[in-house]
Amino acid sequence: MESQFDTVVSAYEHSMEEMPFREHVEAWSFLNTVGDVTGRSVLDLGCGSGLYARRLRREGAARVVGMDESAAMVEHARRREEHEGLGVEYLAANAADPASGELANIAGSFDVVTAVYVLPYASSQEVLEGFCATARRALRATGGRFVAAVLNPGFSTDPQWYRGYGMLLSSQRSPAEGTPGHLRAWVGQEVLDLDFFRWSVAAHERAFETAGFDRVSWIRPTVSEEGRARYGEAFWANYLDCPHALIIDAHAGPEAVSDGRARPSEGTAVAPQE
Repeated sequence: MESQFDTVVSAYEHSMEEMPFREHVEAWSFLNTVGDVTGRSVLDLGCGSGLYARRLRREGAARVVGMDESAAMVEHARRREEHEGLGVEYLAANAADPASGELANIAGSFDVVTAVYVLPYASSQEVLEGFCATARRALRATGGRFVAAVLNPGFSTDPQWYRGYGMLLSSQRSPAEGTPGHLRAWVGQEVLDLDFFRWSVAAHERAFETAGFDRVSWIRPTVSEEGRARYGEAFWANYLDCPHALIIDAHAGPEAVSDGRARPSEGTAVAPQE
């Protein structure tokens, strides 16, 4: 399956090293939200080149599977696995197709599902719900968590707001769900050009609820101590005032499976105002 990510493998792979916010804000905040994975099984949806799959395995996860629709990303991840031998499995599959959650060795097999910048690429509410449905079906019957870094519904539309962090975000000023947008990021000498879609807090929570998650929390990112010390407080001020991404921590209990109904979300959105 062709993907817009097929041609950006190298830039994506190096972005964690070249873009300070990825390590000191994104990874710091996301992995802290995921928490201790020692002995747990983790499915990383939209794993890309395996950046987070490898880290989760190194942090003690007993089993890590990365799933991505980009054949080029999966091929790269598998080549690294052959060299590093971490024991991470990679699967080329479309995570937006709920059927992916029913695949052998996927359905009901995981304690935690993760996804970093995957939901913003949902082109419709149906696709958004498909990602969440795959995550829920992959979790054990006893329940589990889906932790996802998503585009902040209230990200700044000032084209220069995130320029100091190596990226430009642009989008039409429209309240319509699924409004297209574009990300350009500078990764060393390489450039990432990606199209995304804007979804509201309500659209996200509806997708999680439909999939069977009964508790959804929105979490603002923070900066690591190392990041503060290396770059200074002033450097991070714009980003922390209006981050381009937030983290969703969604929980599902066994009742969501046994009776087929999802209870209303209890989370409180914290998306900043523009």
